[in-house]
Amino acid sequence: MKKLVFLISFLVILLAACSSSPTKNAQGTWKDEYGDIITIKDHSLKATAEGLSVEGSIEDDDNHKGLAKATNGGTTMYIKVKGNSLYILDNPNSKPTKEDKLKKVD
Repeated sequence: MKKLVFLISFLVILLAACSSSPTKNAQGTWKDEYGDIITIKDHSLKATAEGLSVEGSIEDDDNHKGLAKATNGGTTMYIKVKGNSLYILDNPNSKPTKEDKLKKVD
């Protein structure tokens, strides 16, 4: 019985550790094939493209599992992270494509 209780406790801890929020998964610096860079730290976002920078915010989207909602320069977008790739989606129902993809830099 003690082994069963220990096993269940271990599995609960393991599942909690593995399921982090989309905003937490997006932390770091990301770069696309054109050289555009997005840096996400805590709940702030900075996008740099062609020498111009825009700052914004990012938070988990409670209405769409696995997505973070980002706002910068008056534009709302959705962020999905898969491994070392970050996808910027126009709406939460969009499918990630190669054009939306950024690779993790750090």
